Amino acid sequence: MNEKIIACDNVLCVKRSLCLRFFMFKSGEAEYKTFNGNAKKPCGKFIEIKKDI
Repeated sequence: MNEKIIACDNVLCVKRSLCLRFFMFKSGEAEYKTFNGNAKKPCGKFIEIKKDI
């Protein structure tokens, strides 16, 4: 069962530049929320962007 990934608009999160959720938000995803990451640690919902080489 695949769960829908919700985008995140948290600009304070330390790992926002590496997070798929933030990338989705910046790409214009309409459905998003603010997860609880901060300047010292990412949230528990962090999803790393995978780059195929």
